[in-house]
Amino acid sequence: MRCCSRVRARSAPVTNPLSGTPTGDLPDAGKGLTGLAERVALAGGTIEHGVASGSFRLTSRLSWPA
Repeated sequence: MRCCSRVRARSAPVTNPLSGTPTGDLPDAGKGLTGLAERVALAGGTIEHGVASGSFRLTSRLSWPA
């Protein structure tokens, strides 16, 4: 008997250039990434985000059985 479990994964990177300096605090700012990370985690995925080379980059990865 041969048994294997295959998993497929999909990664979705998004990169946006940073434009200038922030103009001030926005109401409820900073909660979007937290909510997004919670939803991705509930689906068994991961999310990474940060600033590099003058751009903001967000990458989420979701897996599912093949």
